[in-house]
Amino acid sequence: MIRPPPGAIRRALRWTRRLILALLLPLLLLAGFGQWWLLPRLNDYRDSLAAVLGETLQIPVRIEAAAGGREGWRLALRLRGVTLHDPQTGATLARFSRATAALNLWRSLREWRPAFSHIRLEGVNLTLEQGLDGTPRLRADAGSTETASTLPEVAQWLLAVGRLEIFGDQLTVLRPDGTALRLLHPWFQVRETGNGQQLAFTTELPAEQGERLQFTVERTAGAAEVWQGRFEFRADRVNLAGWPLPLPFTAGRASIHLQGDWQDWRPVRMAGEIRLQQAALDHRPRFAVLQRWFNQQPDSVLAFSSEAEAGGWQWQGQARCNDAQSTFQLRQTGTAWRGHFRDWRAEDLLAWISPWLNEPAQYWLIPLDLRGALPEIAVQLDPVVGTFAATAQLHEVASRPAHGLPGWAGVTGTLTVSPEGGQIELNSRQLKVDAAGRLRAPVTLDTLKGVLNWRHSAQGWTLDSPGIELDNPDLNGRFWGSATFPDADEPSLNVRGQYQLQLGAVRRYLPFTAIPPDGLAWLDQALVSGQATGGDFTLRGLPGRFPFDHGEGLFETRFQVQDAVLDYTPGWPRLERLQAAVTFRNRTLQVEASGGRLLDASVEHIAARIDDLAESVVQVKGRAKGPSASLWRAFQESPAGQDLSDDLPNPRWTGASTLDLDLSIPLDPRPNRVRGRVGLPNNGLALPDWNLELGRLRGEARFTESSLEAKDLRAMLRGEPVRLDLELAGREGRRELRTRLRGRLGIPALLGEPATVLAPYFSGKSHWETLLAIPTGRRDRQDAASAFALEINSDLRGMAVQLPEPLGKSASEARSLKLRLQPREPNILELTLDYGAETQAVLALGGWRENLRLERGELRINAGAANVPETPGLTVIARLPRWTLDLPSSLPESHPSTAGMMLNRIDARLGELRIAGQSFPNVMLQARHEPEGLHIELDGKTLAGRVHAPDQPTPEQPVNITLSRLYLRRAGEGAVTDQTEPDPRRLPPLVLTADDVRLNEAALGQLRLTALPRPDDARRIELDLRSEQQQISASGEWRRTPGGQASRLQATLHTPALGETLTAFGYPGAGIARGETEAELIAQWPAALPDFALERIEGVLTFQVGPGQLRDIDPGMGRMVGLFSVQNLIRRLSLDFSDLFQPGMGFDQISGVINFKHGQAYTDHLQIDAPAAQIQVQGRIGLQARDYDQRITITPQLGGTLPLAGALAGGPVVGAAVFLAERLLQKGIENVTRYRYVLKGSWDDPVLESVPESPPAASTKAFPGDH
Repeated sequence: MIRPPPGAIRRALRWTRRLILALLLPLLLLAGFGQWWLLPRLNDYRDSLAAVLGETLQIPVRIEAAAGGREGWRLALRLRGVTLHDPQTGATLARFSRATAALNLWRSLREWRPAFSHIRLEGVNLTLEQGLDGTPRLRADAGSTETASTLPEVAQWLLAVGRLEIFGDQLTVLRPDGTALRLLHPWFQVRETGNGQQLAFTTELPAEQGERLQFTVERTAGAAEVWQGRFEFRADRVNLAGWPLPLPFTAGRASIHLQGDWQDWRPVRMAGEIRLQQAALDHRPRFAVLQRWFNQQPDSVLAFSSEAEAGGWQWQGQARCNDAQSTFQLRQTGTAWRGHFRDWRAEDLLAWISPWLNEPAQYWLIPLDLRGALPEIAVQLDPVVGTFAATAQLHEVASRPAHGLPGWAGVTGTLTVSPEGGQIELNSRQLKVDAAGRLRAPVTLDTLKGVLNWRHSAQGWTLDSPGIELDNPDLNGRFWGSATFPDADEPSLNVRGQYQLQLGAVRRYLPFTAIPPDGLAWLDQALVSGQATGGDFTLRGLPGRFPFDHGEGLFETRFQVQDAVLDYTPGWPRLERLQAAVTFRNRTLQVEASGGRLLDASVEHIAARIDDLAESVVQVKGRAKGPSASLWRAFQESPAGQDLSDDLPNPRWTGASTLDLDLSIPLDPRPNRVRGRVGLPNNGLALPDWNLELGRLRGEARFTESSLEAKDLRAMLRGEPVRLDLELAGREGRRELRTRLRGRLGIPALLGEPATVLAPYFSGKSHWETLLAIPTGRRDRQDAASAFALEINSDLRGMAVQLPEPLGKSASEARSLKLRLQPREPNILELTLDYGAETQAVLALGGWRENLRLERGELRINAGAANVPETPGLTVIARLPRWTLDLPSSLPESHPSTAGMMLNRIDARLGELRIAGQSFPNVMLQARHEPEGLHIELDGKTLAGRVHAPDQPTPEQPVNITLSRLYLRRAGEGAVTDQTEPDPRRLPPLVLTADDVRLNEAALGQLRLTALPRPDDARRIELDLRSEQQQISASGEWRRTPGGQASRLQATLHTPALGETLTAFGYPGAGIARGETEAELIAQWPAALPDFALERIEGVLTFQVGPGQLRDIDPGMGRMVGLFSVQNLIRRLSLDFSDLFQPGMGFDQISGVINFKHGQAYTDHLQIDAPAAQIQVQGRIGLQARDYDQRITITPQLGGTLPLAGALAGGPVVGAAVFLAERLLQKGIENVTRYRYVLKGSWDDPVLESVPESPPAASTKAFPGDH
């Protein structure tokens, strides 16, 4: 590449600047000429300028004034008063207050005439109105209606002019109804684009109407005769309330975006979106449904697209409301339309079509408030021809009750509609029916199938159905019929049906608005359960005239019920397991039952009827037969018996009874009427709380709502005949049930089980009369003091009373006894007793509702009148010639000293006190209850001391008896002892001490006896009796076993003179003098500790008696110890050895071991060592059989008794010889001189026989019964 020299480049640049200056200089001169000379003089050329401007605008123009200026760096003409004229007529089309025309300088120089690059017209008022031919036309205010141009004509002119802007002051849009919409600052612009031309229109809306409108039309470049292109329209945040729209919006915003293609000024394709936000309409009723829809859908969008096709249009789009989205397709062919809608909602369609419905359609449709899904809708219509048809799939559609029709929720099926009528094919599940307030509550149906047709005629609407089947757990049936809804008359129905129904659900299907509340309440209560079969239903006539008192129609339903429960009136027991026929007919209801149960009683027949549900009086008549307990319960639970049942103890009935009942029960505040009769053929009645039991009860009781009466009922009371009267007497509000019982009774029959305590004291029978008065209605009166009053009276003639004087009496003697029991204070009973003239008692008993106990009281015997004391506990004041105190076998299990705790004090003067067979004369007894327990003072010549019994005795705090003297008498042979067996577990811990114990005036010394419990419930017994004469110590155990009682004893005796000790204990004939003794007894026996007897013990007696003398032995004692046989032997050996045998036989020692078992006493070795002889006893004594089986061996002492043996054998001479031999041959002779005897027979007639030869010793190694 050849680079030019630097000088050449500089020369070229210099010549270029010169050339540019040469060219610009003329232009500058021309501009200066135009600015300083030509422009100030333009007004003189305004006509020429108007002609040039008219050529540019292609329309005649007139200018009132012209001036020059700049438009940026360009020169421009500024014009005023620019008027456009019609080329044909010269009429004024528009007048602009000003205009600006920018000059195209180059073009102007080239054509040597003004040429404009851009024109702007300003200051014009435009009006858009509908022309006479119905097309929109645009005109300026200066023009007339005749000069207005159509919008396509205006657009063509604008596009033909080209670069033009029009700024208007106002654009007024006139509607045919005369309303005007004024748009501010309308602006038109035409400009060239790369593809052709663009016409833009923008206007500002008044503040109350929105923001702005924008409309753009683009013309595609092409042949001049071809007009086509695109368009777009926008309206942003338009205030709906400010626009004269078809709907009277009062608030809301709308945004509209529309675009598409056009050809020959007609759209051929469109797509757009309309958004509504917070829209609100005025409050006229016809817009109410749509307004509710706007409230629920504050933001909704409709998007659509369309395309022109041969003969019409095809549209499609979707609507979005909240989360729902629906689609549609429409096709227009001529005047006919066809469309498909999917996933729409009934409430959306009803809302948007409701404002345009005619008045009858609005009257029928709007109150229904349709809701639910419409999965698919098909529509065909031709507005010109007037045809219309629609088919819609319904899914769980709901409606409100209206026009006497029920509301629905969950309707599924197919709906077909035409101008003549329609049809709905139902196939619904879980359908809820709201019967327009005629039923108590909506009803749910598991299935609903059938067809419902409707049609419209000049007279009105008619609905009919060949059959609708429905089913739920309560009801299944099929119903058919028709309904007519005249335009000018009342609706009428003719419906039939067959069904099966659960009786307890009848209330859900009754027209409660037509039944008075009282009657409806009764039906709610009465029809509890059961299965209704074979139901027939008829409803015919004018439903608004129900219950058809004047023949306007018929409502009737009949059904049979199985296993029904009828609760016919409050308080009375329900009828159950009924087999009955039920009929509802207009106002009446009747139930006829042929079988059922009243509690456990059988219903032979019963009828319940309401003649007029408005009057609501239930008539019930029937008869039941069954267990008396069930019929009593029926009466007890009834209003007639409730006042009594709260005050009577719970009775126990046996046997069967009959109940005839006649009830008239208004269901309003009017009183009931009750008539009843109970038949008692042979029943039993027990009142356990009152220890009363009646058998073979016969008679009849009658009752009403306010009375109860039974006369001369006959019964057996614990085997004795009695008569019974019942009566509900007294004035209203103060009634009481009086029960009178009469009969000749003994104490066991009168009192039952409690009589066992009194059985030892009362025998025979006497006439008794009891009167029990029980006030009724105490719940309302709250009068606890009048809960009841019980009186018991008898003269006791024929009854012997075995009590100490003066309480006892013979059977032939009459002595009055009167008991009265009555509440006096809350929870306090007062018991008053009058027995003869000597004994009175008044007791206040507390806790009678829960646990009866003595609070305070006074008992007086031969001591004046009794009164309730102020101090707690029982006060006893008695003056008695004698009194026998029976010791209890045990004390109460939980509170051993309950009696002591109940006692306040005792003040008794006793001529004689008898305790446990002992008699103590002239005893003063005073007792008082102190905080630590019961304190007793005894003062008498033979009994004196103190007793302290704690309220809760324990081993640490036992019952303590401290006596200064205790003088006893030995009981005679015929004495009767207490046969009651005490329980050692119930005996209190006891410590007894006596300083001076005597028996029959014989001093026994000091006594200490303790009986304390062990952990195993046994009692540990310790006894110590000491005096100078003897020392007796014993310890033992006394317990309760599963088989009864058991005792164990270990006792020791030490005495310097056994005979004196036995004499002191009441055995003066024991036959033993002196005799220092040591003895030990270890024994046990299966009986109570006091029941000690040799014949029942098992054990061992070991004893050793020192030197003494055997005297004549009391046979009784001898039988016991086996010494009676020794006494007989001594008598046989006596002869004339008076030093040995008179006054008895001396002994050195008596020792032995005796075993006791199975009622026998055995000994192997009972030995008496005496100077004269040695005596050995072996064998058995029968302690129960009272017999002997013993062997007795006597061995005379050789030093003294062998001569005796010789004398027995051969006289005194032989005896002397034997004496000499005894010294020489002691052992051998000893065997020869041994004497043996056998003792047999009874204790009363013993037989002692000599045994010639020495038999072997009797063995005692085993006892009979051991093997």
